[in-house]
Amino acid sequence: MYLITSAAFVDSELQSEFGPLPPSFLPVGNKRLFHYQLALIPSGERILLTLPEGFCPGPYDSKALAGKGVEILYLPTHLSLGESVVFALNLIEFDPKEPLHILHGDTLFKELPPDTDLIGLSQVEDNYDWAEYDAETGLLNKYQAEQPPRSELIVNGFFSFSAPKTFIRHIITGGWDFIEGLNGYIRDKGLTPCQFDEWYDFGHSQTYYQSKTRMTTQRAFNEMAIAGHVVTKSSQKKFKLAAEANWYQSIPGPLRIYTPQLLATEETSSHFGYSIEYLHLTALNELYVFSQLPAFAWRKILKACCQFLKDAARYKTEPEASFHDLFAGKTLSRLQQYARQSQVDIQKPLIINGKAQPSLVELAENSLAYLPLDNQQMNVLHGDFCFSNILYDFRTCSIKVIDPRGINASDQPCIHGNTLYDVAKLAHSVIGLYDSIIAGYFCAKHKGDMLHFEIAITERREKIMADFVEQMHCHFGIDEIQLCAMQIQLFISMLPLHNDRPDRQLGFIGNAYRLYDKIQMLSGTK
Repeated sequence: MYLITSAAFVDSELQSEFGPLPPSFLPVGNKRLFHYQLALIPSGERILLTLPEGFCPGPYDSKALAGKGVEILYLPTHLSLGESVVFALNLIEFDPKEPLHILHGDTLFKELPPDTDLIGLSQVEDNYDWAEYDAETGLLNKYQAEQPPRSELIVNGFFSFSAPKTFIRHIITGGWDFIEGLNGYIRDKGLTPCQFDEWYDFGHSQTYYQSKTRMTTQRAFNEMAIAGHVVTKSSQKKFKLAAEANWYQSIPGPLRIYTPQLLATEETSSHFGYSIEYLHLTALNELYVFSQLPAFAWRKILKACCQFLKDAARYKTEPEASFHDLFAGKTLSRLQQYARQSQVDIQKPLIINGKAQPSLVELAENSLAYLPLDNQQMNVLHGDFCFSNILYDFRTCSIKVIDPRGINASDQPCIHGNTLYDVAKLAHSVIGLYDSIIAGYFCAKHKGDMLHFEIAITERREKIMADFVEQMHCHFGIDEIQLCAMQIQLFISMLPLHNDRPDRQLGFIGNAYRLYDKIQMLSGTK
């Protein structure tokens, strides 16, 4: 039996960035932490997850947990860790002879040992309120701020017990104190120290970003590597990466406050690469999909995004192509490419959630009429200004942008374009919910010409969307109908780019029709 203890909300510093979340629900690598924790547990084992009373997982998180057979126990938030463990185990029926493995909700490892009567230890350099391990006595010493550390080995959040009832008894007799319960069990039964070299601690703001960086380093593939404070991108697609590096090098000096430093470029006969500084910040896609930040916090974040767009718009150049060229021609071409790949009749009308809808070709053509008028303005453009490419600094209330497109509609290296395209890409994340689809937070079922599509939109997110629409109208003169029309074009044009993920393609299609219904409602056409 495995117990993941996540019945308290993260500390105030993490709450300021992610809102009131249990530690197992923190975002890591475009997933919640519990996905990685559950992957450590052998199949067939009983899994318990404690959560704070009042916290309500979303429908797709609940589905993911249920799919793994996780039993959720909601506990009062005022309980200490020791009280929480005893409370949880008293709520369930279990065989007292069955071993108990405990994993703290803010903790992750590369793997877990299957043996019992173990206590996980790690060597640390940071100074937090971790319990220290005394190698001479085998007991634990509580953290004391007024005293220097007596050991570099601390308890890291993994424990296993052959006699869970005995552990419960020692917690109770130890004044409901978790550490005293461990010491009592050590004196009674003994716990063998098990040192973990690879330990990821997500319980504090500093260790959260350190652990996230180390995980990203290990999971980086082909095109990205992280070493210290440097990120290096390298690819055989030399033209693409050279265009990105050229954007960093060519933008005006005042705009470089919005980017990481470009440190180096390197070209070989087969690859092009560039290095930028690594920033310990969270991308907006993770905040939007996984955090519980209130709408007023997002108002400030979106204001920072608008400031970047307005600052970039100050650096103008002569028009090269119309704004509509970025949509009309590319969308139809991409749609035809999707038809060839998927053998789908794009001329055939569809039934979405029981409602008759026009074909994909008609959807693309009809939505063109609602696009913003071309203002014939060309200025510095990011080109892929979506949430996954925007990092937010809560300390300075400003953004940093990464992964610029660096090419124009003619596929030539260029740092300029129409601001409306960056607005479209930003709206793609906010009202288009692109990142929710990428994270799998949707449902799309297809049969013949019928598609059932669902995507969760909470009341909080509705407020964020409303704030965004207001800011876009205030700063750029674009209304909600025009924003939705641009999203339809973008979702359709992305279909062939996700040929390896038919589930996402269905999500893009369902979402495009959701936005089309929004246009019809706002315009009063139906």
